[in-house]
Amino acid sequence: MHSACVSEIQNKGFIKLPKLFSAEVIHKLKSLVDHHWENSKDVLAGLKDVAYLNQGHQMLYNVHNKNPFFLTVFLREPLLLNILMACLNDEWYKQIPQDKPNFILRGLIARSSGPGELPLHIDSFIPNPGQHIWMMQVVIALEKQTLENGCTLVVPGSHRFGSYAGQDWMKYTVPIESEPGDVVIWDSRLWHGASANKTQNTRWALIGTFSRWWVKQNYQYTETFPKEFLSQLDDSEKAVLGYCSLPPRDEFDRMDMKAGYEIFKKA
Repeated sequence: MHSACVSEIQNKGFIKLPKLFSAEVIHKLKSLVDHHWENSKDVLAGLKDVAYLNQGHQMLYNVHNKNPFFLTVFLREPLLLNILMACLNDEWYKQIPQDKPNFILRGLIARSSGPGELPLHIDSFIPNPGQHIWMMQVVIALEKQTLENGCTLVVPGSHRFGSYAGQDWMKYTVPIESEPGDVVIWDSRLWHGASANKTQNTRWALIGTFSRWWVKQNYQYTETFPKEFLSQLDDSEKAVLGYCSLPPRDEFDRMDMKAGYEIFKKA
């Protein structure tokens, strides 16, 4: 099944997987988001240098540092894991078995749309028309996502345009309306934004950005991930956090930027 999903992503730039997660999983995720938002919102309101695209929206950053379930929910869902490996694994990364992920986590947030429209943008840094994907977003809807409350808007096929978009491309967007438990995946080269939230309600979603092992991560996860959580991850999940692709200190540490699971025995 995952091969058909990969083909759809390659052709359209995105796919929606209805009801991939149960109501019980979504309830747990939403409860965790609500808890951490209430405990963090005052501190987050004082953050400086907030990225332009995040301004005016409710944002929880680095949620895997608050509870590892936010990360493992992606990696322990077989269909999601197989799609990510098919799109992002490096076949030349031989130090990790090919049936395990060698892609890494770039960022993991929870987001609820604010009253302003989210402009069209890409998360791949540069547009490129090539066939290879180097970064993807995986979005788990925790609440109903509609055009009225700020759902994602995408320009189908724009991941292969190889050009920067103007905001007038908004007229080409289609809304991706979702129910709690639905998952939307897109190639990070896809031009996308979000409608304005015209309601008084939240529309929380959990957004994981995953990339090839050589892409710089948003933060220094291997330095900040709570040590007490490491025992809850297996070696392949630690690799997704970046432990196996952490650059060596120097040539005496090791010569190759790519390491395998043996690196955990040295820790």
